[in-house]
Amino acid sequence: MKQLILDLETTVQKIDGKTDNSPFNPDNSCVSAHFGWLTEDGVGEVTNLVFNHNEQITPDSMAPLTEAVEQADVLIAHNAKFDCMWLQEMGIIIPQTIRCTMINEYILAKGQRTPLSLKATAERRNVTRKKSDLVDELFKGGTGFEAMPLDTVLEYAEADIVSCAEVYLSQQADFAKEENKSLESIVVLMNEMLVFLLEIETNGIHVDRAKLQEVKDDLTVEYKRISRRLTDIVEEVMGDTPINLNSGADMTKVVYSRQMVDRKEHSQIWNIGVQPNGKPLMPPRMSKSEFAAAVRSTTMVVNRTDAVCCPICNGRGTIQKYKMVTRQKNGKKYKMQGDPYKNQTKCAECKGAGALYVDNGKVAGLRLNPVNPSFASANGFKTDKHTIKLLISQARGKNNELAIEFLEKVSRLNALSTYLDSFVAGIETWTRHDDILHSNFNQCITATGRLSSSNPNFQNQPKRGFPVRAAVTSRFEGGKFYEIDFSGLEFRVAGEVSRDPQIIDDILSGKDIHKQTASIINQCDPSEITKDVRQNSKAFTFAPLYGGMGAGEPEHIQHYFKEFFNIYEGLGQYQKRLMDGVLRNGIVQTPSGRQYYWPNVKRLRNGRTTNATQIVNYPIQGFATGDLVPLACIRALRLFKQANLKSLLVLTVHDSICADCYPGEDDQVVKLLFEAMQGVDDEAYQRWGYKFVLPLDVEVSAGPNWLEQTELSVDLTT
Repeated sequence: MKQLILDLETTVQKIDGKTDNSPFNPDNSCVSAHFGWLTEDGVGEVTNLVFNHNEQITPDSMAPLTEAVEQADVLIAHNAKFDCMWLQEMGIIIPQTIRCTMINEYILAKGQRTPLSLKATAERRNVTRKKSDLVDELFKGGTGFEAMPLDTVLEYAEADIVSCAEVYLSQQADFAKEENKSLESIVVLMNEMLVFLLEIETNGIHVDRAKLQEVKDDLTVEYKRISRRLTDIVEEVMGDTPINLNSGADMTKVVYSRQMVDRKEHSQIWNIGVQPNGKPLMPPRMSKSEFAAAVRSTTMVVNRTDAVCCPICNGRGTIQKYKMVTRQKNGKKYKMQGDPYKNQTKCAECKGAGALYVDNGKVAGLRLNPVNPSFASANGFKTDKHTIKLLISQARGKNNELAIEFLEKVSRLNALSTYLDSFVAGIETWTRHDDILHSNFNQCITATGRLSSSNPNFQNQPKRGFPVRAAVTSRFEGGKFYEIDFSGLEFRVAGEVSRDPQIIDDILSGKDIHKQTASIINQCDPSEITKDVRQNSKAFTFAPLYGGMGAGEPEHIQHYFKEFFNIYEGLGQYQKRLMDGVLRNGIVQTPSGRQYYWPNVKRLRNGRTTNATQIVNYPIQGFATGDLVPLACIRALRLFKQANLKSLLVLTVHDSICADCYPGEDDQVVKLLFEAMQGVDDEAYQRWGYKFVLPLDVEVSAGPNWLEQTELSVDLTT
């Protein structure tokens, strides 16, 4: 078997301060190619080809590279997707089998955070090092590979080839160990998924720029309207006190009507800081009375203020000072006012505000309360996304309508800011001149195996009703945009791996799980649950799957978490088995063979373990979105290639696959997407010997864009 080690060096552009070495940027080009054949102890002779360098007027022929890639049974590279993307854009057909040493290292890390660069990997494995020192300073100075001394480029790249080969051999030795043999199936899966990602990144998604601008305008108008209303509410509850809603200290004043007395003492009492491993310190254990006393000792009540003009600077905020000059008259020296200083001095009395804020004796803010020590933060008390949800529930219990409005609008404003800054701006920045956006998908970022993406991040967008989706359309005139996804995948996976009889029965009988959640939370009969109440409860339905225990939630929400495991006892027992197993050997393994490792796990007094949330979450999320969704993607690409369609696979987000459908291919696209997803259970059995007890439910929709989608029913018998 011929195994080729490959490394390509390219030019790099900067877009909004970010590195863009994509082959889809027309200003980029491949500077050089470096490759050699894998041997028993490393790599043979390295071939260097130079295509675009300032010191070489005539580029080398690509023929040796093309010939070598064609002869290769396996192509090996570190961050192989990048090199394969460039090969494809250069017109070179990549081998069917790819092995990425970065993916290998990620799999062997077993969910532990580990630096995965070739440099870090080589150092950790004690093999030939990269020669990063040759190029790092040049890169920092803005010199690209095309302008560096050619001898430096060749020396650097050859070292990369040697290092990559030795890393690969070291990894193969690790995979051969008995405790790692199950990981081989994940190596195959993730490298096949790499090929699918090559396909969708190359195809890209089509962006309707006019529609994107329309969405941007609508979001901006809403952002400004909410900002104005929040300003009005702040003025109503704080008086004239200046408030910055982006300040944690100021938000503590508005929401909790309190402010810190002493930052150092606050941090000590609430145990605020980080552990040596970078994780936050655990909140202190306190009784209710101790907690109340700590709140009173570390913070003070804030009152509203009235602004009055500063008498020292007359409202200007600055004071004009003058130079003093020495004069002499009749033999005597005296001082007098001279010319004014060029810059005025900030008024010390009002600190430059131009006004003094006088306490009027009325308590300021919304008067909400921190619930437990976990609410404490470095600036007072938390007002993050999760805490705001808890505070809204508290405000409802107090019938504090103004607090509810304020918190809901803050939450919405934060969402709008993310939509505009991350998604709209990201799409505007990274959409190429042909209106195609080639997002970058990352396989080695999350701990569980699920994908992440960048430029922009599609994986963090809301699933339904997200307005930016309206700008994602078909590139074909008369075409449609299709999306197919697994329904309730992670709950089904929880039933699968735990074999909880109640989950299995609920799924097979078609029980409305979200209505059950709403019924428990609101302590009423399921028949009394309205659509809105059901929707508001959905966020809690599957939280126990991921290790949530309802800490900090109101009592009626905590009741749900307890009741959940009374209903699904088998799932609770499964989670206990996971924790017990990690205590014994540190490992959790999914049905696919993927492993997660936690060293130094300890039993806690409540019967759970340290890292409990990760231990119960990773195998479910990993098997669902790290294994089954990629398997569906791999199947979809295989089927689309076999059918030789003009339609294109363009995206995978969460547990869905999206396709840009060419006119007239609708029936084929729908059936192939269904076959790809619904055949996952059979292929899982072929690959991993795992037999499903639950069917995988699939939903497909289509429309003129990604937002306006109509659900379809499919007859697979014709």
